[in-house]
Amino acid sequence: MFLSCMFPGHRAWPPIVAAALLGAAPAAHALDAIVLEAREVTVAGITVHGASVRLDLLSDKQTRLVIRADSAQLPDPVGKLTRVSLICDTPVIADPRFGCDAGRLAGRGGPAGSIDTKLAFDMDTKSGVSRFSGSGFGVAGTTASFDGSLDARGWSVTAHTGTTTIPALRKFAEPWFKLPTGFTVDGKVSIDATVGDRGGGLVANVAAKLANAQFSNEAGDIVGEKLELLAKARVSPRAQDTGLDLDISGSAGQAFLSVVFFDFGKNALTLKTHGALAGSVMTFDSLELAQQNLSDISGRGRIDLAPDIPAFSGDLTIAKLEFPSAYATYLANVLASSMLGDLATRGSLHGEVSVRDNGVTALHVVPRDLDLRDNKGRIYLSKVNGDVRWQPADGGDASISRLSWAAGGAYGLSGGAATLEFVAHGMNFALTRPTRLPVFDGAIGIEHFAMGNLGGADMEVDFKGDVEPISMPLLAKAFGWPEFSGKLAASIPGVTLRNNVLTFDGNVESEVFGGKITGSNIRLQDPLGNFPQLFADVRARDLDLGLVTNTFEVGSITGKLEADVLGLQLFGWSPVAFDARLATPKGDKTRHRISAKAVSSLSNVGGGGGGVVQALQTGVLKFFDEYSYDKLGITCRLRDDVCEMSGVEPAGIGYYIVKGAGIPRIDIVGNSGRVRWSQLLASIPKDASNITVK
Repeated sequence: MFLSCMFPGHRAWPPIVAAALLGAAPAAHALDAIVLEAREVTVAGITVHGASVRLDLLSDKQTRLVIRADSAQLPDPVGKLTRVSLICDTPVIADPRFGCDAGRLAGRGGPAGSIDTKLAFDMDTKSGVSRFSGSGFGVAGTTASFDGSLDARGWSVTAHTGTTTIPALRKFAEPWFKLPTGFTVDGKVSIDATVGDRGGGLVANVAAKLANAQFSNEAGDIVGEKLELLAKARVSPRAQDTGLDLDISGSAGQAFLSVVFFDFGKNALTLKTHGALAGSVMTFDSLELAQQNLSDISGRGRIDLAPDIPAFSGDLTIAKLEFPSAYATYLANVLASSMLGDLATRGSLHGEVSVRDNGVTALHVVPRDLDLRDNKGRIYLSKVNGDVRWQPADGGDASISRLSWAAGGAYGLSGGAATLEFVAHGMNFALTRPTRLPVFDGAIGIEHFAMGNLGGADMEVDFKGDVEPISMPLLAKAFGWPEFSGKLAASIPGVTLRNNVLTFDGNVESEVFGGKITGSNIRLQDPLGNFPQLFADVRARDLDLGLVTNTFEVGSITGKLEADVLGLQLFGWSPVAFDARLATPKGDKTRHRISAKAVSSLSNVGGGGGGVVQALQTGVLKFFDEYSYDKLGITCRLRDDVCEMSGVEPAGIGYYIVKGAGIPRIDIVGNSGRVRWSQLLASIPKDASNITVK
């Protein structure tokens, strides 16, 4: 026989069940089973419909408990379960303790779709506390174990999963969290979690351990490989949002986020945030980011996860940014196509930065003993220090910045210490006071320098300065030129860049070869393009021919030289037109001598040279190393790669390149009126028939 009781509904069913079971215990030998049924029961906030409890009395020493329910409504994330059953072959019935040390729970629904797990539970009717534990619970391609408790204040569950794949976990989590479309992930993951509601609302503490994790977006500009991460989250749903605290650490792998490159093997990561999630927007009331040998950053902000590239806005304090790791992480990709794209760096900086939707809106950095050296040898700065501030163009009055270095150089030029004071706002930069940049034993003096719309098609530049005398041998060596003597000094007038045309407001004057060279009417179109065009008039006066010819190893010539290169046009830095004249100045009283080697060199320019060389090696001329001359000169009018040539004066059907004087006298006469520019540059003709030596 069996005893059956029906309860229409009761909120305190467990004590009644316990009493019924205890009341039936003395008569256990006369009963086969005890069955209790209820249409609705509530236990610790969990509502159960169509519930039944059956105690089978198998023998004097063996019983079996079977609990079934049509449905049970559990708190999220479990939700509604149906066709629930619990079978316990070793129930515990010893007031006030009731439970099961080894049972099996099954049902349909919940996050995994179904439940089939080993379960042990214990209910104390005196304290009102129920405890349970289970194992073998199938979830996201693996199994989980759990234990928890229920009482009048609420419930809590602690769970641990085995290792599964990230795609399987992603599919399992889709009802609550979805990654952006086109975002792929892979790798291994295991999870530890504690979830509960102790009267103050649902709180979940989740820790995910990722191994060999990989991710990428559809565009391929957000990529991670071979990541080893431990991500901890504290989640607490609220009326308007979800409280969210994160604690993430990474010890291996690499990640590329747009232009930023992280190497967690070299720079282990620790990221801690405190904030909330509302829709796709994650807000950080506090953020702490630290990477070994790289950074120590704190601040607050928000990140919108909806765009393909999540958009960050916030204000950050940089307590430390260490080089070279900072260059490799934050700058190398940004500067890759510039002359700063391959730098060896060291030192550090600190400061603050404000970001709006991934764009920097304000910046303050303080470099400390920062060294920058291009691995191709193009540029270097050492011991850079300062206080640099940048803000948007509409950010109010710009603050003055200061930058100094102990030594620096570029393209073979080297110099000592220098200091800049300037303002930087928007895409604009301007010195606030004159400065001096040392170059070898001289300097470039900058009286005024400003740039506007930097990097734009409408970029503007204003400059004025001078060149303090720099030794020419040092400059020549730096540029790979023949060794010059003397010093280079120049006055640079106002220079402006407007509408992509660089214009010199006055003359550029330099002192070299003992004389003066003046450039006027200088314009440079498309100065930063692939094919810039230069227009200028160049005049040289009172040059010392001895210094000029000793520099270029064309033989020795003494005397003075003046030169005009008018209407000069360069395209892609190659000449396409000019009217050039090089000649002995009128009234020059200096000593005029020309060596045999110089005679040979100048004869090549005139259209030949073999006959001249032969003449110099025969007759009386072979006994002389140098000769007197009255004057020399040559002109070239370049158009369409053809140079129309002439000399200092007519000489029969030709023209004098060198008009001799004294005994022995030597004249160099050219007969070629039109010469290809490329041929003239080569200056090594084989035919000397157009050159006459007298």
